[in-house]
Amino acid sequence: MSVATSWDRIVGWLAANHPATVPHINPPATAVDLRYLQAAMNRPLPTDLVEYLQIADGTNHRYVGGYLIPPFYNLLPIMDMLSARKIHQEIRHRIDGTGPWASESEPAGQRPTNWLDSFLPVAGAYDGGLLFVDLRDGDQFGCISEWDEGVMEPPPRWSGVGEMLDEVASALVDGHPAPTKYHSPDLPQVNDGYLRWGDVPA
Repeated sequence: MSVATSWDRIVGWLAANHPATVPHINPPATAVDLRYLQAAMNRPLPTDLVEYLQIADGTNHRYVGGYLIPPFYNLLPIMDMLSARKIHQEIRHRIDGTGPWASESEPAGQRPTNWLDSFLPVAGAYDGGLLFVDLRDGDQFGCISEWDEGVMEPPPRWSGVGEMLDEVASALVDGHPAPTKYHSPDLPQVNDGYLRWGDVPA
């Protein structure tokens, strides 16, 4: 399923079931913002990530009532992506110095010893956890992994932004449980104006 189709399905479900969230979806990223992101990363960007950003530059996540990405993540706009990346780079430099980093040359999807410059956050959690796109070379270039409590949780959760949005859309619209690595498969639940992801009923 294309990124655009998955996103349309997500927004359509939100409009029908959780309309308060829709105004907090940001408009498309500008060409200037995309060029700035490309220059900041100094690496190729996955096609599905660019396609998504050309549709929506994340969400005004501090005001979203709940979590769009299971189990507790919201999509970040470009400037927040780069801000979160900078914070983790600074933490790494305080702990381990300035490099060079052998893990940067390892294939995408491999677990590093610390945060890498080739990691781009795309979604954030209330507790500081992140989902990030791995921009290292290799067969899994563009895969999405979870960064929690200072470590990468292997293996990657999705092959890329396209697969992530497809699975979220399928969970919302078709009722197919969204798999999570460290939780049972989840389905969306809107309670008291808040979108949560919960266990599939037995």
